[in-house]
Amino acid sequence: MNQNLLIVDDEYDALAWLEEMFRYEFDREIDVYPASSAANALELLNRVNFDVVLTDVRMPGMDGITLFQKIKDNWPRCKTIFLTGYRNFDDMYKIINHKDVRFILKSERDEVIKQAVGDALDEFRMELEQENLNQTRQEDLEKARCWMHREFVDDLLKGVADSSDEIRKRAERLGFPVRILDSFLVTLVRIDAAEEERGYHREEEVEVLYRMLRRNLPQDLQAYLHRLENGQSLLLIQPMDSRNGDWNRVFAVWKGAVEYAQVSFRKCCHRRFSAVIASTPACYGSIAGVYAGLRQILVGYLGGEQEVVVHAETFGAEKKEEKQTDAIHRVPLLKSYLELQRRMSYFELLDQLCEELVKTISRHDTRALELYYSISVMLLQFINDGKLNEKIAFSIGLYKLTKVDEHDSWTEAARYLFEVSVAVFDLLGENEHVLSDRALQRVLDYIAGNLSGDLTLTRLAQVGGFNASYLSRLFKQNTKISISDYVYQKRMELAERLLVQTNRKIQDIGEEAGYPSAQSFARTFRSYAGISPAEYRELHK
Repeated sequence: MNQNLLIVDDEYDALAWLEEMFRYEFDREIDVYPASSAANALELLNRVNFDVVLTDVRMPGMDGITLFQKIKDNWPRCKTIFLTGYRNFDDMYKIINHKDVRFILKSERDEVIKQAVGDALDEFRMELEQENLNQTRQEDLEKARCWMHREFVDDLLKGVADSSDEIRKRAERLGFPVRILDSFLVTLVRIDAAEEERGYHREEEVEVLYRMLRRNLPQDLQAYLHRLENGQSLLLIQPMDSRNGDWNRVFAVWKGAVEYAQVSFRKCCHRRFSAVIASTPACYGSIAGVYAGLRQILVGYLGGEQEVVVHAETFGAEKKEEKQTDAIHRVPLLKSYLELQRRMSYFELLDQLCEELVKTISRHDTRALELYYSISVMLLQFINDGKLNEKIAFSIGLYKLTKVDEHDSWTEAARYLFEVSVAVFDLLGENEHVLSDRALQRVLDYIAGNLSGDLTLTRLAQVGGFNASYLSRLFKQNTKISISDYVYQKRMELAERLLVQTNRKIQDIGEEAGYPSAQSFARTFRSYAGISPAEYRELHK
């Protein structure tokens, strides 16, 4: 975590002393910002997030106590250390009891001042971590649980082949609200839209609809809503008590709850919704097929009809779908394996999907065509999104992805999908470090060209395009040295070169190397070379 220190003092010597101490003698990496007045400090406070402010109490224009209030306006968590040359109890009494305030005399030793700042930085970090933990734990857990529930059901709809014991353990671990190993009714709901609103959909409307459906359910039934796309949602309905297996009654009361909700939803939201309800209980192993059947009715037959409630079995939905239909629903899982670069899982699933192609006899089988093009479109989209087009052209031609007739058989088509997939994964391995390498090079180039300028971690993070803490880790992993040590080394190398190769004034050389104060340059150079800049020049010339 990158941390920032603001030093405020209207006395130039005191400000230079403190800046130098925390830039070059502090035992941790922080960005240090000096301000020679409260006005300068306010300007910095409006654009930089500070963890600790080290400020004088008595300053012209605005004193430190007033500045403290301004600090709290922008950065409520910021710690403030008042550094004063004398004891002023009237000032202290105003804010002495504030938990974020410390007072230190300027006469204290350097180590005492550094220790106070270090303690304040540690306290800031710990408080932030604890506050975030306390305030967001439940909210984050709830959001995470919702997403994991959705991922769980997505996997079931894709036909992920886990054992019943694995499914049970996963459901228990997630606190899934429906007993997934027991039977349940499946319903597909669609929020209807006018022709000009096709594609329009709001999460809030789904929440309202779900609350209305729950409100109309008897207390002995429980429900889970799973959001899909295009205003569609899947609902699982189940008795609270697994021993209550009167599914005719469950279907009847649930269908009535849906019809009641249609009236309420129309009046409340001025919207309509339709539903396809299966009356035959399903389980986790059959949910993918049931969903495919319900979707076939909703999309294939109902079309633009609005505010309809359909009994799926009466309507004639097939209870069992062909294996190829299940295979098509698993293509999104294949895509997720590709995006996560899970090579082994990807090719295991691709092998299963291609088995369905190889079993097909007719070259014109519509389900085999749909499966082939589902995989090929997924690959094309990934290649385009990842800007892999030109590179992959050297490995394999892509034109067959959109021309299945170019293959002599489904076996050849399946082999081709494997070959394209191998080429994509090989390219991903090559490109893995491209983004970070480019960012690191931008930072190195910027440092080389701006040794006299702002080389704080915050500024370098802006140049690299990553957050400061990540850039710090990345830099050290690749260069085996911290950013601050690297900058220090490059500035000293520049100073050595200018001292030997030019006759410029030592103060000017110090400024070009990033040290505006002659004293700080001399002190830093002596620490680096063991001798003063003048002695170094005399020795090497």
